[in-house]
Amino acid sequence: MAEGEVAWAVETSKDGERWRFFGKAWKKPGEPVLLHGVPRFVRFRPVEEEEWREPLDRTGDHPMTWLNMEDGVREELWPGPEHVGLPVLLPGGEEGRLVSFKHFDDGNRWDWVVEFRGMRQPHS
Repeated sequence: MAEGEVAWAVETSKDGERWRFFGKAWKKPGEPVLLHGVPRFVRFRPVEEEEWREPLDRTGDHPMTWLNMEDGVREELWPGPEHVGLPVLLPGGEEGRLVSFKHFDDGNRWDWVVEFRGMRQPHS
């Protein structure tokens, strides 16, 4: 977590009824988040709130999902240069920042680089 970031809990569902924890997205206020491998439905909320935002349905067939959590907007896309630096949340909860992304014209292959950082917490 970097200074000024807030945590959002993210859950996903194939049917909109049974939900699974996808991960925790740490982001700056107003900053969109990219997710990889999201099924049909996604919902989210700031971790300090109890109520989930309305679930959002898949909008396309691309492997990456762009979320504007504050505005409740979802879009499936191929990331471009304008997405470099955004947080990327992977299934299981790992999060990094997008460094680069390239997709091939066949729509079946892509290369990407995500930077992960960590910080060890001292034991008490």
